[in-house]
Amino acid sequence: MIKETVLSRSLRLMFSGGVAVGFGLLAQPVLAQQTTTDTTIQRVEITGSSIKRIAKEGALPVQVLNQDDIKKSGAASASDLIQMLPSMQGFVPSSSSVNGGGGGATTAALHSLPSKYTLVLLDGQRMAPTAVGSGQGGGYAVNIESIPLEAVERVEILTDGASALYGSDAIAGVVNFILKKNNTKGEAYATYNQPKKSGGRSMNAGITKGWGDLDTDKFNILFSYSHDEQQRLTALQRDFSAKGAYFKFSNGGKDYFFDQRTGNTEPANLTFNVRPAGSAADVATHGVAINPFLAANGNCGSPLAGAAGSQCRFNYAATVEDIPGNRRDSGLLKGTLQLNEDTTLWSELVLSSFSMTAQFAPSAQPMGVNSTTRFPGLYAKYVQPYLDANGLENPTQKATLGYRSVLVGGRTDEFVTDARHFAAGIDGQAAGWGYTASLILSSSKIKDNAAGGYTDFSQLQSLVASGAYDPVMGTGAGLLKNALLNGVNFSTTDSKLNTLHAKAQHDLMELGGGTSIISLGGDYSKTHYQTAYSPLILSQSGFSTQPASDDYPVGGNYGQVPFDASRNNWGAFTEILLPVTKTLEATVSGRYDSYGKTHSNYIFATVPDANGIQQQLASGDLGNTSSAGTYKVSARWTPVESVLVRAAYGTGFKAPNINDIAGANTFGGSTSGSYACPFPGSTGCLVGNAQYDLLSGPNGASGSAGLQPEKSKQWTFGGVIEPVKGLSLGMDLWNVQIRNQVLSAGTPEQVGFANPQQYKYLFTNPYPDPAGYTTIAYLLAPINGGVANYRGVDWDFAYRAKSSFGDLRANWNGTYMIKQNYTTEAGGAVNSDLGTFGPDNAVVFRVQTNLSLSLTNGKMTNTVTAHYKSGYHDQAYPVGTSIYAANPDGTKGSSVAFDGLWTPSYTTFDWQGKYDFGKFSLTGGVKNIFDRNPPLTLQNAGGGNQTGYDGRYADPIGRSFYLSGNVKF
Repeated sequence: MIKETVLSRSLRLMFSGGVAVGFGLLAQPVLAQQTTTDTTIQRVEITGSSIKRIAKEGALPVQVLNQDDIKKSGAASASDLIQMLPSMQGFVPSSSSVNGGGGGATTAALHSLPSKYTLVLLDGQRMAPTAVGSGQGGGYAVNIESIPLEAVERVEILTDGASALYGSDAIAGVVNFILKKNNTKGEAYATYNQPKKSGGRSMNAGITKGWGDLDTDKFNILFSYSHDEQQRLTALQRDFSAKGAYFKFSNGGKDYFFDQRTGNTEPANLTFNVRPAGSAADVATHGVAINPFLAANGNCGSPLAGAAGSQCRFNYAATVEDIPGNRRDSGLLKGTLQLNEDTTLWSELVLSSFSMTAQFAPSAQPMGVNSTTRFPGLYAKYVQPYLDANGLENPTQKATLGYRSVLVGGRTDEFVTDARHFAAGIDGQAAGWGYTASLILSSSKIKDNAAGGYTDFSQLQSLVASGAYDPVMGTGAGLLKNALLNGVNFSTTDSKLNTLHAKAQHDLMELGGGTSIISLGGDYSKTHYQTAYSPLILSQSGFSTQPASDDYPVGGNYGQVPFDASRNNWGAFTEILLPVTKTLEATVSGRYDSYGKTHSNYIFATVPDANGIQQQLASGDLGNTSSAGTYKVSARWTPVESVLVRAAYGTGFKAPNINDIAGANTFGGSTSGSYACPFPGSTGCLVGNAQYDLLSGPNGASGSAGLQPEKSKQWTFGGVIEPVKGLSLGMDLWNVQIRNQVLSAGTPEQVGFANPQQYKYLFTNPYPDPAGYTTIAYLLAPINGGVANYRGVDWDFAYRAKSSFGDLRANWNGTYMIKQNYTTEAGGAVNSDLGTFGPDNAVVFRVQTNLSLSLTNGKMTNTVTAHYKSGYHDQAYPVGTSIYAANPDGTKGSSVAFDGLWTPSYTTFDWQGKYDFGKFSLTGGVKNIFDRNPPLTLQNAGGGNQTGYDGRYADPIGRSFYLSGNVKF
């Protein structure tokens, strides 16, 4: 067997992924002196390569987090760990589940590319994905909340994309969670985290135990279980978010008001079109808004509502959660059996149950009112007297009730994710070939259950018709509790991914630097995605075979149709390692992928029939087949022992996601922003600045009209040097270009509403909202958006030294973004989020970095870590939207155009102290030592419903203290 020297071990750990990143110390020694050890090693696989070789550095940048790094980070979950890395931008955080499209999931995203471009693996195997909201880039990504961090031995992050081994669709890169193996020891831990301020405390505990040693017993069984809990944090528990969507601020020596309050409130507003009574039919109307409660009482009936002219506006953002509460139970059972020296069987089962309960504002629901069929009593009691008193008429005899069920509390969704990942395989050698084959059966089920705040429309309508409840004056609101839908399952989504994978490798020939190796392999996968809705959610969709009931959840999603689609794909790859000389090594790899059409069991006619119904058609295939060959060439050169130079160039390919192809155009709720009417004077106009309707749907067309596959080119160039013993400096310049980028949300609403004539084909005007009123709808449908470019520099500098006062280790790693831009249509204008709030409602930070210092003296280790994000230009507002000048007397003045705040850089510091008693260790720490608040932003879209700060980019917890104990047995 081959013995590993300290040098080869250090080089392996340093370069098999660039320099190993850490949160207080280097993951392993770097370029130490050459002394031998008694460690016997096997050939191992490096993330990013299909070739197993003597463990050493490769030509691609891979960051490694080992057990020590994970513990030193203070992370309580896989999402906490991954999302604090400087190379991670563009992921979906938990805060996005607060009415921001997160759906109870969190994701990983490398280098600001959307999550769908980052492939997340468990022991090198794909996992069942979850759908990502179109506002977060769309497509599919793995919910990393399903990964049990306690069972993870290390994490390897390949920051160069389009892998021949894992798939050419991993355009941004790969995150590989490698589970513990051949462990015979037992370990238990518990951690408690308490913020200085109220809300947001957390705890986690777990146990791991292994039996059997592969070398002596020829088998190993590993068991791991962990439990995590996160208490919710509400907006009112932090000063910076308690202001909600209405507050005063200063910029450039001037005072302003931010007013993003909505016209849905309780007691409710009424809006309708009027003209002088007795006017000719061709006389135009204009809109008016009234609040009878305000007119009668001089106030709006709630401390969270305020008068704005003759109507009331509700401060919805003061009622939401900054962080939703969650609970997780996860376990791992892994078995390995060595049949003989050449053959090993293995299997693993990962089970996880994750529950996230997210609360946002009380149900907001504009509802149609008319004089005959829909709330006629309200029309007769409030609208007609106003018309008569003012000499006006309402030609359509219709009005819109701006309603919100405030007294029954915030809408609350319980997202329950049950994940199961089973894999089994065989590794072995025969006739000079090393081989591995595996079967992966991975599934994820997400249930969205009503847990508060949603009411049944039919019951509400009955209460209003009986006179027991008056939403305009707010009387009888306590009776709404009987109409709550608590416990109702809104939807259940099943995601399944079944994969067969096999590969083999063989020595080729001797070259100047050693033995060349060839690897051959292939895989076959079937992906199936299915969403079933409750009858309430299916109602009023306008599609045949679906319920035609007028009932729906007030303030919830409705008008949907079921989704049931699948697709098969296969791929074949090869990779050749060429050690040209002792100092120069090249790798050449190629891959061919083929995707079939998407098969859907729910296909509907795109044009309604004479009755306005879109008929369901026979199940069939949608979209296009997609196939392509891709390649990668990489090289590493070590001119001297302390210098490594590496470079890679490759291409990528990604077929459109299933949910971009299958489905139907359905009601998608309201716009994230409030806008003036895009077509003034038209039937669908609402009064003032308002939220209009959204439609969302797929592109299931074939041929040139259908979605085309995305293609990429990417390259990296960099290296590592050790100028003196103990100091390593690593840096990699990288670049990714994506052509035919699929934009799942189509042309952003901000772009469409700013240029309504240019994008007139995306508007439906007028649009009959399912709730019974007339408005305008904007279509978000996937398109091939043209070209996207991403470029930056990753660096990792590390230092370690021994001194009289202990072992000192320092690590500084970060990402500097040089370029990020994209077009929203082929040949269209070039947009960028780099250092600014972009048209896709996202920000790309110019710099993200972590700096850590660690000192070990005997059994005590202290670590201090700094986390830094650069500043950016915040969201701008045109006149007539959400920014108002402050009058000299301090009151709110008129609307003004506002170019946006400069949101300053954000730096926090953590401390951790650990004392090792031997088999027991005790760790204490402080996160955000100086209790730094998130910087002020005025964004109102892209994330959850929080305002005053951006929950995607800053932690609202503040200073917190944690204590953790770990025992080995």
